[in-house]
Amino acid sequence: MEPTAVEATPANVLGALLQQLGMRPEQLVTRINERRARRGSFPLSPKAAYSWLRDIPSLPQPDNQADALAVLTARAGRCITASDVGWDLPRPRTRHRHLDAPGDAPLEALLQEISQGDLMDRRNLLMLTGAAATAPALALLLGPAAEAASAVPSGQLNERLVGSIERAVRDLRDIDDSTGSASDELTWGVGIWQSASRVVAQARGRGPLTERLHTAYIELSEQVGWMCFDARRHPQAQRIYHTGMRLARETGTSLTTRHSTANLVSSAAYQAAWLGNHNDAAALLDIAARTPDLPSAAAAVIAERRVYAAGRRHDPEAVHRFRDEALLHLGSPDTRTPWWATWLTKDSVDAATGRAWLGCDQPSRAVPLLRSRVEATSPDYPRDHLYAVLDLADTVHMCGDGGQARELLDQAERLIGTVSSQRMIHRYEALSSAVASV
Repeated sequence: MEPTAVEATPANVLGALLQQLGMRPEQLVTRINERRARRGSFPLSPKAAYSWLRDIPSLPQPDNQADALAVLTARAGRCITASDVGWDLPRPRTRHRHLDAPGDAPLEALLQEISQGDLMDRRNLLMLTGAAATAPALALLLGPAAEAASAVPSGQLNERLVGSIERAVRDLRDIDDSTGSASDELTWGVGIWQSASRVVAQARGRGPLTERLHTAYIELSEQVGWMCFDARRHPQAQRIYHTGMRLARETGTSLTTRHSTANLVSSAAYQAAWLGNHNDAAALLDIAARTPDLPSAAAAVIAERRVYAAGRRHDPEAVHRFRDEALLHLGSPDTRTPWWATWLTKDSVDAATGRAWLGCDQPSRAVPLLRSRVEATSPDYPRDHLYAVLDLADTVHMCGDGGQARELLDQAERLIGTVSSQRMIHRYEALSSAVASV
């Protein structure tokens, strides 16, 4: 009796096809990433295709599947369909993703999931509010989740690797300050964040290099989270902020790491205030302000965020109080100013105060502060200049001066071409419509 042929599994079919075409899984992903880059999507991990080749394979997301079939078709010189590689079977039930709740996820599993590919590009991510939004930050007040390991060498870590991650964070900040969160820069930033997640997940031991790595990763999470916020990818920004908090919860034992975490939490609060989630913003800022032994400049940054949030929730008394606090910290500098806090000046506090009075529906108090901000903003920072011009246009419009508002919007339109900030573009369009309707 002839032996029964073993029916090929979908994974074997795809593997056999790749072998027939002379392609390695990494080459397939490289070609897929070329297609993703052309439409501004984040790159997949180079190892992403391995999950499609397991004995019980995972099926690609629809966009990835379409890209993969297009790549295979081009390579084969004939049409390759989903049924040709076993992808026409019913999709398995969606499994739980750690990124849906980063604050509660096992840290190593969360970082590994982040490093695997396109989770941050998912369209079904939802914003978290209330306890879900603030719990990861609140957990920071409880201290490290477990006793810190004794100081031992940090495994594969070396000065060069950690230094390159630290420099990448600063390079991202420079790019974001000058051009805003353009698609290419954001793709690069998220790619660095995903790669750094893999490094952090694999790092072992404690010691100065590990502490520097953790601090750099938290700073990177703050920067990439801010870029996603500026690109109006709000759920993604929130997940990135929460991942930084999750790392800090488990490993943030040094003061430097805690201070960077306070900055990250205050940026998450700024996003919440911008979106009108005022209770979340206030809770996050209270947590950030309770960080021990904050340098004066870092405390000033948190106070400046509190000025803005107070205006958004229509609390003029708090605007006065936090403005005074920010200026007091700025006027009492110490020698421990973190690099990420050097941007804050009295002009910056004035701008936040002007925006706060605008939020409090007191535009006449905002005008002089915002006019000074427009005049003081350096042309080297076009997004900040555009932000200031839009603030002033909004303010004079509320004061009833439609003519000046239109002149300022004309100025803003000229700046739009130099800035890649979906947040500012959306505000410009909304304000233009409001002014035109008068």
